[in-house]
Amino acid sequence: MQLRDYQETLIKKIRDSYQRGSRSPCIVLGCGGGKTVLFAFMAEQSQKKGKTVWFAVHRKELLDQTVATFDAFNIDRTNIHIVMIGTVSRNLEKYPKPDFIIFDECHFSAARTWQRIIEAFPDAKIAGLTATPSRLDGKPLGETYDDLILGESVRSLIDRGYLAPYKYYAPSVADLSALKKKRGEFDQSQAEELLSQKAVFGDVIKHYSDIAAGKQTICYCSTIKHSEMMAEEFNAAGIHAVHFDGNTPKRERDRIISRFRKGEITVLCNVDLISVGFDCPDVDCCILLRPTDSTALYIQQACRALRYREGKTAVILDHVNNFERHGLPDDEHEWTLGEKFKKPKNVQEDGMFRIRQCEQCFAVYPTEERVCPNCGHELQVQPKEMENIKEIELEEIKREKEEQKKLIVLDYSSPDDCRNMEELAAYAERQGYKKGWIYHQGKARGFIR
Repeated sequence: MQLRDYQETLIKKIRDSYQRGSRSPCIVLGCGGGKTVLFAFMAEQSQKKGKTVWFAVHRKELLDQTVATFDAFNIDRTNIHIVMIGTVSRNLEKYPKPDFIIFDECHFSAARTWQRIIEAFPDAKIAGLTATPSRLDGKPLGETYDDLILGESVRSLIDRGYLAPYKYYAPSVADLSALKKKRGEFDQSQAEELLSQKAVFGDVIKHYSDIAAGKQTICYCSTIKHSEMMAEEFNAAGIHAVHFDGNTPKRERDRIISRFRKGEITVLCNVDLISVGFDCPDVDCCILLRPTDSTALYIQQACRALRYREGKTAVILDHVNNFERHGLPDDEHEWTLGEKFKKPKNVQEDGMFRIRQCEQCFAVYPTEERVCPNCGHELQVQPKEMENIKEIELEEIKREKEEQKKLIVLDYSSPDDCRNMEELAAYAERQGYKKGWIYHQGKARGFIR
């Protein structure tokens, strides 16, 4: 087993963490960075020291992939037990007591089944492994893990040639602004209603045919019914698609994945079944038809197409504009164990346009570029956007902006009297309002497009 340089660096950081007294570090490595290989190495090293190791995963597909990784490197598993979390948590007494527990995809660790294992073995060392150290509801993982160890990010892995570059498109198919939320997430049954229309299906298939024709694709849908209908529409258009979900019998699921890997199936339609840990280098395209308010889920899904292959450029078709809520999939994030997850700086939380969409080809790219890197179309700046460009330029010179803000004297009785974003910011500061208020007020008044 030959580790990459960044994996060796991460191993050293983990060892240093344990030496400092940590019991349960959370290790972060971007999607496709080789997490299973990294921890197969750690498990083998622990076993050589006479330790009993549990490698715990939460889905059967992940268990099969992990076993295949260990077998590929001829790692003896006499004292290494690759286990399903649900199974082992109900049968703790049937397994040898662990000295070291590795949790794959540890952003699910708050679940009761995971906690039952952690509480049962208070003397065992724990290592949590994930690309997104945030629960799907955005809450931190600090109650379970005591140290955050950061490895290579998705952007760095792309720059260094370990992940494939990508093109990101966001053609609009429906107005999702009225979607309600349930328990902090979008109502997927309501999303199904909006997205299960002939016009929408036609638009999805047209964009796939125009931009990613023939590419092996994973299509994420809002509900099982929506996924089944989407597969039917792809097949009706002559594109071989198959739906599968958690209720699909295991043998059939294995057969579908095998056929997909061989290229016999072009499009796999599902809801969340392939969101985490699905290792398939032949995926060249992801279609996002599931609106989500979870940055962790968004990254897990969007990055499925980024597995490296020589000459590959992945395609992401975001029909529900998830990028507007979460940025692009390789944006840098400020992960933390102690606070609720903060979205990346280039998302429009402060009213700034930091991501653009080409009006000609629908490609999405960073705001600072004025020419679409995909089709060469030159941005035609509109008057309202000119105001926001001015705001962005001022934002970059933070100290000067703060000094200017002090000079603004407002005698306004309501926000309706404010004439621009700068006056709204000054008004909000005087009233003690938060930044989010400024953004929403600015958008309502047309200061932000």
